[in-house]
Amino acid sequence: MTARSGPAADPASVRRLSRAISVVENRAAGHREILACAYRAGGAARVVGVTGPPGAGKSTLVDALTAHWAQAGEPVAVLAVDPASPFSGGAVLGDRVRMDRSADLPGVYVRSLSARGEGGGLSAAVWDVLAVLGEAGFHRVLLETVGAGQADVAIADAADCTVVVGVPGLGDHVQAAKAGLMEIGDLYVVNKADLPGAVATAAQIDTALSAAYAGEPGVNAVSPGFHGPQPATSPGRRALMSRHGDPSREATVWRPPTLLVSAGKGEGIPELAASVDAFLAWSEAGERMRARRRARIRSLVARELGAALLAPYLDPGEPFGAALADWVERVLDGQVSPVEAAAALAAREAPAPPPPRGGAP
Repeated sequence: MTARSGPAADPASVRRLSRAISVVENRAAGHREILACAYRAGGAARVVGVTGPPGAGKSTLVDALTAHWAQAGEPVAVLAVDPASPFSGGAVLGDRVRMDRSADLPGVYVRSLSARGEGGGLSAAVWDVLAVLGEAGFHRVLLETVGAGQADVAIADAADCTVVVGVPGLGDHVQAAKAGLMEIGDLYVVNKADLPGAVATAAQIDTALSAAYAGEPGVNAVSPGFHGPQPATSPGRRALMSRHGDPSREATVWRPPTLLVSAGKGEGIPELAASVDAFLAWSEAGERMRARRRARIRSLVARELGAALLAPYLDPGEPFGAALADWVERVLDGQVSPVEAAAALAAREAPAPPPPRGGAP
């Protein structure tokens, strides 16, 4: 990991940034002060998320995109969320070793984070680390998830643009018909396009997208005659509309494109980068990107609020901690349900005296 120009221009600044990220990731002493500065700085980075199943070539694609933007003079940070080591809990670092094209370019900063058992393919610290990188001056961050399955869709909440990567031979005709990954993409990429079946795989994905989207890939102007009340649609269709524009109310909508790329050879990378920037420009033109970030911050505040409210109950030496222990015993003895115990704790009720054993005293 090196950075010789841009926000992290020298080894000392790289070390300071790395230490700050470690403190934030580990919630070590001083992390509150670091985050206070980071969020007040207001330097929100444009976050491009890259996700997809294991073996799709996500790391190679991220490496190629990073090199493309870095060679154009942009400072670029890469966050690769790796599986956690079963021994240390730290990142296995399997993704970083594939960043051989871009890691030593000027203005590039590469960092691995451990997923630490979190679901969704991301680490719980990702949002805060993104704020630290924004304060450091990185206006573009590539965020790569752990190899994701159908349920690993947290990337859609963290990224301003989500790129879903697939390859021929992984059952894409089945994946294209399912929910999960096929409902979170702003762009879809068929990597390793030189392999047999790549064109067919892209066609299958595009056919699946046609069930929810009209128009051509990219930005589509909505005909004035199309505005007004529209027939009722399924919840899934409405969810997609909320992400990419509702043609009954908005002047433009986005249809996710499906692109053929050979990241290892650098083929199709300029076209992919242009599509990413087109989507970001469309999102920024209205309130869409701000709305995404508002939802992200709401989740962050709710997470911190939950932790703050729970803290008094997690210390068995404190009154609330002792009350929690008492209610746990009552649930264990079959006197109450966990729902009743939680409601009583929320109302700060003390446990009632236990009923006498063996009849009346």
